[in-house]
Amino acid sequence: MLKTAIIAILLLTLLACGTAPAPTRSTSQPFSVISEQADPVASSLTLLIKVSGPANQTNVKSLVESVIASRKGEYRHIIVKTYAEGMTASDAPFAISRLEDDAITHRFNSMAETQKIPTH
Repeated sequence: MLKTAIIAILLLTLLACGTAPAPTRSTSQPFSVISEQADPVASSLTLLIKVSGPANQTNVKSLVESVIASRKGEYRHIIVKTYAEGMTASDAPFAISRLEDDAITHRFNSMAETQKIPTH
């Protein structure tokens, strides 16, 4: 009886290990749109976005440039105000990026960046 119980437990353990689902790639967006205001007459667009995950200048530049590239054909002037997680639209944005004359410029708010405090 003991042998049967041990064999049953071993078989169940082996079967349970083989049924785990395969890992999948995350499909979450690296940002979410808070607000979008388009002016078709002026061919301008203002976007307020919130970045998911770490917000640093490199990540934000890359993300905003891809957002602008995806909408560049529809608008001549695009303004993107970027907020980090935990910020609201009433806070000063982490960055303001503009598309004007086919050139993208980025201005970063130094007060919005996370400050690292050295510890001993």
